[in-house]
Amino acid sequence: RQVPFSLVGALHGVHLFGAAAGAELREAATPTAHLAWAGYGNSITLIALSPAPGPAGPALARILDSAFGAMVRAPPVRT
Repeated sequence: RQVPFSLVGALHGVHLFGAAAGAELREAATPTAHLAWAGYGNSITLIALSPAPGPAGPALARILDSAFGAMVRAPPVRT
């Protein structure tokens, strides 16, 4: 089951608007999806989406932290 792009876009817009006003939106839940945002430094924001109803708890936050760790801590690829 896919989460509508308009829903994801609207929630991300709320996240960005809040960030510009000094508020931090970390998670949002709808009847059909759960989203989580995590900011790293001043320039990287990762978004995780689970197409499951209700709150997902800290699971999405752990996924975001793991993804960031894999991006930053990965050894360089040698060719």
